[in-house]
Amino acid sequence: MWKVLVAVVVAAAVAACSGNSSGPATGTAPASGGTMKVGLMVSGSTSDGGWNQLAETSLQSLSKQYSLDVRTRQNVSKDNAADALRQFDAQGFSLVIAHGYEYLEPVKELTDPSKRSAVKEKIAVSGGDVDSPNFQSLAYDLAGASYQLGIAAAKVTKTHKLGFIGGEAIPTVTVMRRGFEAGAKSVDPSITVTTQYTGWDDPAKSKTQAEAFMDAGIDVIMQNTDAASSGIFEAVKEHDTQRKSDLHGIVYTFGANADQNGNAICSDYTLGSAVIHLDKAFAQVIEQVRGGTFKGGLVKEDLANGVCEAVLNPKLTGTVLKDVQPLLDDAAKKITSGEIKIPAGD
Repeated sequence: MWKVLVAVVVAAAVAACSGNSSGPATGTAPASGGTMKVGLMVSGSTSDGGWNQLAETSLQSLSKQYSLDVRTRQNVSKDNAADALRQFDAQGFSLVIAHGYEYLEPVKELTDPSKRSAVKEKIAVSGGDVDSPNFQSLAYDLAGASYQLGIAAAKVTKTHKLGFIGGEAIPTVTVMRRGFEAGAKSVDPSITVTTQYTGWDDPAKSKTQAEAFMDAGIDVIMQNTDAASSGIFEAVKEHDTQRKSDLHGIVYTFGANADQNGNAICSDYTLGSAVIHLDKAFAQVIEQVRGGTFKGGLVKEDLANGVCEAVLNPKLTGTVLKDVQPLLDDAAKKITSGEIKIPAGD
């Protein structure tokens, strides 16, 4: 009799755990004031000095304020994302932040309430661009901040040749390129912007590309390459160290995603950074989960709401960037009001 009773209880428990989610963006929010389990999934290393490190640092900074139990899974490829999400779900995580555009497909699959494999945890794709009722996409639009930095680049360049190096032609990167070019051309329509994509984790490749740009006369390089940014910084530093007595030969660069103005390699030649304040974006999602108001959809994070921002390097605002900040402030007002429209497409 006891064996039968145990079998019935176990079967009921298994059935309860394996059922479908009851609807879009389902899951159990933590009790008010209780600890909330939040998972972070990134495709690379959290020591990359950029995109992935910024996500972990931002989420950890919120852990005390919101009483979070934060767990991070690094180096999760697109192919392994579904398994990682299922593991988070099985361990009772209330929220998972899938930090990367590449996670959109597995998240779409696992949040479909019509499928038995659907997870119950709430998921936000950080850097996504899909409007789905089943998960949230945090679309970071750095076009406005990059437009501002394009103005700075146009004021500094001596050759009227600018370069853009991206990790991959995904939306969060291509919007930067469009904004950067539009900002530069607003100052000088004759300026050219040459673009190349070199990957996220190969500093040597990005360094070679930066060197090729400089050999072609490009003297300001915008980049969004995560861990590979170190290669660009090295190329700029080596070039400028050799030519520091020739001001017309100096090359400058920018930071991206994190504030990289104080990077340890070439902060003297980093004009500014296009910054995403991930802590602000993540805090909004956490508050929604805690308050029971989380819902799927596309959330635009940009210059207007303060999540994205152009930050000039304070080391250079009194020299090469003198009188540039007012131009950036004016551009920000016009972008947020709609007076300045950044071209769509790529």
